[in-house]
Amino acid sequence: MSDVQEFNRLVVGARFKISELGATRLRSLAGKTGIVVEVFRSNTGVTVLFDGAKRPTCLHRDFITPISR
Repeated sequence: MSDVQEFNRLVVGARFKISELGATRLRSLAGKTGIVVEVFRSNTGVTVLFDGAKRPTCLHRDFITPISR
């Protein structure tokens, strides 16, 4: 697996930020970061926990971008 593919792969515990598409569609989440808590293999959903939030949120995986290690 190439470095680019590995970076783009979402895994539980990965840090992320809201992508440009996510910021356009969900303006209230623009600029937010957090961690991935669940990745659904059968669909395009991903459950995330935003920094400072008490409850997780389910988003489309195109709405988030992994943050480099």
